[in-house]
Amino acid sequence: MGLYDRGYYRDDAGLDLRPDWNQRSAVSILIIINVAVFIANMLFGSPTVGFQGKVNEALMLWPQDWMEPLKWVRTFSYAFAHDASSPSHIFFNMLSLYFMGRAVEQTYGRNEFLRVYLISALFCGVCWLLTRFFTGGSVPVLGASGAVLCISMLFVFNYPRATVVFIVFPMPAWVLGVIFVLSNFFLQSAQGVAYDVHIFGILFAALYFFLRWNFSFLESPADAFRKALRRLTGPRLKVRSDRTEDREEKDAAEADRLLDKIHNFGKDSLSSREKKFLERYSQSVRNRSAQNKKWSDS
Repeated sequence: MGLYDRGYYRDDAGLDLRPDWNQRSAVSILIIINVAVFIANMLFGSPTVGFQGKVNEALMLWPQDWMEPLKWVRTFSYAFAHDASSPSHIFFNMLSLYFMGRAVEQTYGRNEFLRVYLISALFCGVCWLLTRFFTGGSVPVLGASGAVLCISMLFVFNYPRATVVFIVFPMPAWVLGVIFVLSNFFLQSAQGVAYDVHIFGILFAALYFFLRWNFSFLESPADAFRKALRRLTGPRLKVRSDRTEDREEKDAAEADRLLDKIHNFGKDSLSSREKKFLERYSQSVRNRSAQNKKWSDS
């Protein structure tokens, strides 16, 4: 029996952490982009001691960028540049993204995973720039650590009992999550590490998971705008309560996410909880359809 066939590489929801490479997955795309930027900077950016290279210098975020709106794009682009003087920076970021990101992508679906990763990177960049507005500073930030840590914490939240290996020590994922939190909040000893960006990544993951956020509305901004417009201009008389309507909208968004997951990874990628949710949702849709038909016939 091979190492990755052992039981602690899976949990009761069908989690599988065995090495695998799917070039169409969001994780693979993100790794390829980050590595391509790193190689391009090394080959064409002419990095030297004290100079990150032309590519990195153009992408990384500086404290003074808040004064120049045209450079606010760096609150996003910094996450695709990695320290030219330390290959371990990109190596460990991409390693974490590979091993934990695949399970998170299976949980949320390819498109939602991409949205979470990219929005968390932007969130970390904006928060970092805002803190520098108040505290000052002269050192720039670069790297995907904030977004990767967000994905890692979503893995912990979704699979707390899954066994992972930290360095050489196997442990439950929730213990690794505690290490992430404590090391970034209380053990800030290493120089040149953006601990605040890590904390922002942890915060974003907690908000997304516990508030049950979903960014599927970004797939069609026009539909989202029309829905908001109907709420503003529609009739004030409502048969259903706002709470009921919000619940149905959240259920519909969750159903869309699961259907997208099935489309990208197959039905077997669903956990037992997700399968039960789809069954309940399908039944509720059929019940509402039958009720509406009854009312129209009467």
